Amino acid sequence: MKILGIDSTLGFCSAAVLDQNNSSKCFNLEFEGHSEMLIPIIQKVMEEADLPFHELNLIAVTVGPGSFTGLRAGLSAAKGLGLALDIPVHGVTTLEAVAFGARSKSLNKGSRNIAVALDTKRDEIYFQNFNAESIAKDKAIAGSVKDIIELLPLGPLSLCGDAAERLFANVPVSRVKNINCLNNIGTPNAKYVAKIAVDRMENPLSASPLYINPAATKQPKDKNITRPWK
Repeated sequence: MKILGIDSTLGFCSAAVLDQNNSSKCFNLEFEGHSEMLIPIIQKVMEEADLPFHELNLIAVTVGPGSFTGLRAGLSAAKGLGLALDIPVHGVTTLEAVAFGARSKSLNKGSRNIAVALDTKRDEIYFQNFNAESIAKDKAIAGSVKDIIELLPLGPLSLCGDAAERLFANVPVSRVKNINCLNNIGTPNAKYVAKIAVDRMENPLSASPLYINPAATKQPKDKNITRPWK
């Protein structure tokens, strides 16, 4: 099976081709910048993998949370390709992709739980708890730093995401020693998006944006952010 993974939710554009028929060989490209670069990146990674588009079997794309513009670009590209190639498009949340990255890079050693904190570009943080295998333990929420700290599990914890440092700076001193803040795992990577989609082929997530408050995207002051998970 050959899978194209796509992410453009948090200021980076990332595309990856995962070829399970070739020892899970993965070609990955990441670019910091505007979502207009997404299509050229997809084309480039397909060239590097020496894979024609018609040989793809599945497309996986992040469905949020993230910037409205970036999320729309990723979903549009994925759905357009899926329609043209007549192949399925599966969704992966930004939070679970970051958690998978923490696990996959072997930075989450031992039996530590994983907590992902992402910047909403407002006063809130998107947050979700995962176990050491990057399986979600609860639903994603958006809340203040104070509220989120109350949700951090006790015991050894790996904290990641682009709001991890901000959250960690406000953690009570008594709890700091149990938390490993993974500063270098802040955004999702398309290769992990592809791997997650493969792992749950039998129970895929819809490739649709998930909103906490859909009405927020209709207001000009909030137009740059999506709020997944009702």
